[in-house]
Amino acid sequence: MIRSRVVAVAALAVLTLTLSGCVRMGVEVALQEDGAATSNLVLAVEDAYLDQTGQSPDDVIDTLTEGQEDPAREAVRTEDFEQDGYTGTRYVYPETKVGDVGTRVGWPIKVVRKGGDYLVSGTLDLTEQGLDSRGGAAIDNLSITVDISFPGKVKDSNGIVDGNSVRWEPAVGEAVEIHARGAAKGPAEPDADEATGAAEVVTLPVVPEWMVLALGVSGLVILLLIGVVVWQAMLRVRDRRPGAGADPPYPQQQAPQPPAAQPAPQPYGSLPPQHGTGSSPYGAAPPQERSTSPDQNLPPSFPPGY
Repeated sequence: MIRSRVVAVAALAVLTLTLSGCVRMGVEVALQEDGAATSNLVLAVEDAYLDQTGQSPDDVIDTLTEGQEDPAREAVRTEDFEQDGYTGTRYVYPETKVGDVGTRVGWPIKVVRKGGDYLVSGTLDLTEQGLDSRGGAAIDNLSITVDISFPGKVKDSNGIVDGNSVRWEPAVGEAVEIHARGAAKGPAEPDADEATGAAEVVTLPVVPEWMVLALGVSGLVILLLIGVVVWQAMLRVRDRRPGAGADPPYPQQQAPQPPAAQPAPQPYGSLPPQHGTGSSPYGAAPPQERSTSPDQNLPPSFPPGY
């Protein structure tokens, strides 16, 4: 059990280490959503003490646990530990129920679930009686840490909160009360689409009707302005051409020509006049037109003129 190991190692550390050395024992408990819990034990030696003595962390730990139960006996694995100026080993133990955490760590720590939260309470007895120390004069050389992590957010605690974890650093030689409350469930998992990086659908805002009308009127005004600019540019180009500005010649209006004179009708049987002679045939003078009009009561003669 962790309790027997913690008590034995603490007692030996108090008896064997000088004032220049220090041993850290850490108890780590991780509460799970399904009601299970994992626990670890950390045994580490201060790096300054190792430098002074020239010992390795394993040498010091072996000395501390000599004649005691090997802390690695029930561990499922061990890990190297280097943190805060300490070097040592972390022993990882099998999973247990949250109700058995106190038995596992060797202190009367109680963990219960209430609604959606875990409630942790208990007493860390680090007195000489609690550690079963045999008159340890160098008890100040021992430091103990207790870390309990929750699946979700820590809501209340008298320890040092760091994310979803709470740490207590009780002074050795005292009995310390601890309590904490944290969520028994972590944040919701992202949807499948978010996990696979699906494209996000963006919904455009609805444009009000008055804005559509305003945009339409603005567009017409812009088009009209563009038309005016183009028209003025064309006028400037035309004015720069040679002879620009003179009125174009208009075609002259021709006066109408009088109709050509038609020759008077000739009586039947008469000969046409000879062109170029100026006289009628046989030397006779051309017949003179009658100045009197024919009698309207007489029938017309045939051929005309007789």
